[in-house]
Amino acid sequence: MLQLVWTWQPALYLFLGGMGSGAFIMATGLFLMDKTRHRLIVSTSMWAAVISLGVGLMLLVLELINPLRGILLWQSFSHFTSWMTYGAWGAFCALVVWTVSAFIAVPSVNNRLVEKWGWYKRHGTKIRAVLGVIGAALAVFVAAYTGMLLKTAGGVPLWDTPLLPCLFTVSAFDTGVALVEVVAVVLSKKDPLAHHESMIMKRIVVVLVVLELAVLWVFLWVMLSANPTTSGGQAAASSAGLLVNGSLSVLFWSIVVVCGLVIPLTMAICGLAMGERNTRHVMAFGAVGALVGGCGLRFLILAAGIHADVIGDTMSNLLL
Repeated sequence: MLQLVWTWQPALYLFLGGMGSGAFIMATGLFLMDKTRHRLIVSTSMWAAVISLGVGLMLLVLELINPLRGILLWQSFSHFTSWMTYGAWGAFCALVVWTVSAFIAVPSVNNRLVEKWGWYKRHGTKIRAVLGVIGAALAVFVAAYTGMLLKTAGGVPLWDTPLLPCLFTVSAFDTGVALVEVVAVVLSKKDPLAHHESMIMKRIVVVLVVLELAVLWVFLWVMLSANPTTSGGQAAASSAGLLVNGSLSVLFWSIVVVCGLVIPLTMAICGLAMGERNTRHVMAFGAVGALVGGCGLRFLILAAGIHADVIGDTMSNLLL
């Protein structure tokens, strides 16, 4: 039986929060690589990251019994002993830093600040770099937290492993790079992506997809090899079985593996092989595949989260 407690809102938050985190890191990387170029791509990508995280958080708040209490962070998340509290404040800080970074990255705003204030003309680039690094650090936390949120839910062996935050973090970076690639393709006439940066992004995609494949393989292998004599082990193996050869396997292999990993990897390698030729269509195809696959991964991991029979395990231990 599929997991139905966690519905589409949390699944979409896990995707949007992770993708936004990866996009902010990639946009900051583009800015740090060349602080005078790609101003439109950087600012648009940063705003895309802000919107992604903002919409994701709204979906998560709407999932609460009392959404208004979720907005009052200082009241609802004041116990700094749980990951929920760390996650809420981390996402809030990320949203603030990303919004400020995106605002001053807008070319017209940045030009206005340079004209208006002499100190910003002297230190504006450093300020943007510092904000970018702080925002990137917060992005790493938000990306990892999307996995920690499920890990700390309890009672679901498929989610209760440090491999899940690792998988979601790598996938977050991968989908974030894909989002920046889509932005770069859309803005290619106004702000063409330089060949050097384009090649770097393709190499990043290759590394991230290979890493994600490795983490996903280990994750499934650990789950399928879980101890079958315990309800936790049975639930873990059953969950992984749903993905590998069960009722979710067609979606898993077609959307997550082929669409989300094989296509982006193939397109990135083709783009590298094409050198200085126009690779916009190849880049766009691979990026869309990564986004579809990354979104599907969150939905399927949630759907396959079978709860363990904790009461049965406890009774068995008492009787033995």
